[in-house]
Amino acid sequence: MTRPHHLVSVWNPSYAVDAVDSHVNILVERARAHRDKRLASEDDVHVWWGRITSPRRKEPLPHLADVLALDDQIQAGVPTYLYLTDYHSLYVADLSEVTVDDVRTRERAAVPGYYKDQECDVWFGIWDIRRVVAQDARAVIQELRKLHNTRYHDQPVSLYGGMVELPLLVWRETEMDWFGDREALTEGRLWAERDAELRGEVARLSADLRDNLFGERIWHLMEPATRTFLASAEAVVRARREDPAFDFSGAAVEYAKALETEVNAILRGLMNRAYSDVDINRRMAYVDHKPVDLGRAFPHQGLGALRKLLADEPLVKEGLKRVASGQVLYFTDEYKLPRELEKVQKLRNPAAHAEPVTRDEVMAVRDALMGIGQMGVLVQLVARKV
Repeated sequence: MTRPHHLVSVWNPSYAVDAVDSHVNILVERARAHRDKRLASEDDVHVWWGRITSPRRKEPLPHLADVLALDDQIQAGVPTYLYLTDYHSLYVADLSEVTVDDVRTRERAAVPGYYKDQECDVWFGIWDIRRVVAQDARAVIQELRKLHNTRYHDQPVSLYGGMVELPLLVWRETEMDWFGDREALTEGRLWAERDAELRGEVARLSADLRDNLFGERIWHLMEPATRTFLASAEAVVRARREDPAFDFSGAAVEYAKALETEVNAILRGLMNRAYSDVDINRRMAYVDHKPVDLGRAFPHQGLGALRKLLADEPLVKEGLKRVASGQVLYFTDEYKLPRELEKVQKLRNPAAHAEPVTRDEVMAVRDALMGIGQMGVLVQLVARKV
């Protein structure tokens, strides 16, 4: 099976200090306009990113044809991503189109103003932008190493020494569906909208959690969304924990999403390994009478569905025996991971329905997940990725 290909590019702060912000602002405004009926079609919620032509390069991009060929992949419905970095932060963009046409002549309102006097080799239409790493060069290095550069002997992308012939044409050993879980994790809003609300505080708290609680190794093994949800929950708890009358339901939902994201990623990876080559009729599980494909199409599951799959589904236990036999009891025994999922689910359900969550309730779950005064659930879970 042919692997999907993606792109990696670098933005130069000398062109615009707020390059990503200027694109995010357009996306956020157009999303609001669509919800307010000021934009007729959801397809109008997009922004254009231009690959600015270097004044020192006199020849065309040597791999421009390969870059443009990704538009066929996009139009065929294959999720295709543009990874963007300034070496300190990393974003991933959901591509809608790749073209050499100057889009400023047809969609000026969807193009940031700083492209006005710039020549661009190629334009990328973007549905959404998601922040993966904020102000953490070491984490950027770790994330980019998961991508392989097709024009550099399929070697892992190197932040220092490998950023030539941009945009890089890359593939990933284990595919990530960066935006497929949006409905479950952002209530259907753009990731760009969520990230814009949490910009500075998430970066500060992410560094603190990495350096003073989890340690660099465990932190970088976590899913990017797990780290984001933990940091945003911590922002609320640390600001309001001296206020016993405060409703901590928002923080409860964020902690629950962190656990939900991490378990989905681990279980999806294990089941893909166990069942990707098995006939679809022999890899279908059921949760509340709804089919779940345990192979390549494993969709995002809520905490309740994850608990039922782990505790009650024979195919999950059989798959774990095939690919992680030493971990079967941890994942499936009702007194281990399924029990932890149930505890957090009980807190999230009322929180998700606007019922107040007390400080003591959210702190109990927080301490268990993060390992405050005990062995943390997330550390036990993430360490099993090794």
